[in-house]
Amino acid sequence: MAWYFGNALTGNYWYLVWLAPTPLLGLAYYRSPRTSFWLAFAACLLGRLSWLTYLQTVVSIIPALLLTLALAYVFARIIVWSTTITHHLDSWYTVFTYPVLMTSFEYLVGTFSPDGTATSIAYTQADMVPLIQIASVTGSLGITFLVSFFPALVALGCWAYQRNRHWISYLVSSAFLVYGLSFLYSWYRISGQKPLSGFKVGLVALEESRHHKAQQATAGQLKRLLDDYSQAISSAVAQGATVVVLPETAIRLSLDTYQPVIASLKRTAHRYEVDLVDGLADFSQPQARNSALVINGKGEIVADYTKNHLVRGFEGHFTAGDQVGLFKLAGQKAGVAICKDLDFPGTMRRYGNEPITSLFVPANDFVVDAWLHSRMALVRGVENGFSLVRTARQGRLLVSDGLGHVLYEANTSAGNKAVLIGSIPASPISSFYTKTGNWFGLVNLLLAAYWLWRTRVVRKSILALS
Repeated sequence: MAWYFGNALTGNYWYLVWLAPTPLLGLAYYRSPRTSFWLAFAACLLGRLSWLTYLQTVVSIIPALLLTLALAYVFARIIVWSTTITHHLDSWYTVFTYPVLMTSFEYLVGTFSPDGTATSIAYTQADMVPLIQIASVTGSLGITFLVSFFPALVALGCWAYQRNRHWISYLVSSAFLVYGLSFLYSWYRISGQKPLSGFKVGLVALEESRHHKAQQATAGQLKRLLDDYSQAISSAVAQGATVVVLPETAIRLSLDTYQPVIASLKRTAHRYEVDLVDGLADFSQPQARNSALVINGKGEIVADYTKNHLVRGFEGHFTAGDQVGLFKLAGQKAGVAICKDLDFPGTMRRYGNEPITSLFVPANDFVVDAWLHSRMALVRGVENGFSLVRTARQGRLLVSDGLGHVLYEANTSAGNKAVLIGSIPASPISSFYTKTGNWFGLVNLLLAAYWLWRTRVVRKSILALS
């Protein structure tokens, strides 16, 4: 139950993720590896069912079941390995094995998976602003480590109380060290940021039904869509917005409509003297693109970005890009990316290294993942210290700062129209992670490999002696 609700797609029960592994780790110290494995596998499998409907929507039922089974299998293996290492190495410092193994696994998934870091437990904590500041040093893997360290402390502490009570002082000291330093850094980072003057942004999404191909099939339908977006943009500008962001693939372009649509968007930007970030489904070329076009207040195209990471199955008709999207905004460097691009920390580090002050993101969610996908994007902002402006169809409109505060938010999950106005800071926040990358994941992976090797050596020695 703790896995099911804690790792759901809402973030409402974030604290349950801290508790879910605790009884499984505790039992594993007393039970056989086989029993421990099946208990952990069953618990995680049942808990991961909270994602099954969502995964089925994204990748169909068979891949969804396989992914669910795979995640449960790896978790069960980690539970067994964690306690086995403790038994064989017989030292208090093995309290770090569970968080190290969990962090190593997520590092490998984030490095090699075509879906990026989507399954990470770190995002369940995204609304806990003090906790997620560690991401600016370690990336989201640091959040995973902190969440996983707690159940390891409790489980080993209970076992040590009966078997090796002299370990208790070391465990308490390590808890104060890990969490104390983390929250001291969090306090320093948050309190060290002075309120910054910025500019107003507008996030505009029409009703979801307007974005369907059938609703833009004729010239008249496309003109009505452009007129309605122009009216919504006008409303946002009247409320002070100097930048307006439309959602992903809001407007479909063909060879015949490309020129008139782009001309219309340029006129709108020039008329209202507003920078526009337009999400386009561009079928005007032989290689179709999911793109974002940035037009400044003079009606000039200043960035034409192609989505780097496409959703498998859903976007097979598009060709992926490989470049970042950069442009000048109020004399400062800003960026544009699209939806799934923010599932990939490495891609977003390229923006952080520029550095940009703000990132504008047209997006299209899957309704049920509205909160999760918006918070994945928010964590990228914390990792790299930039503000985020995200306009999503079937999801969340979100404005956040480089510390992960949700400044403004609206919802289009019901397919409704939404217009959101808010102000964002105009300066980047320094980030160690941006400069160093996934050093923390690599350290954990090396440590995990060493402990597993040491355990194997010790096991062989015991067998030889017996």
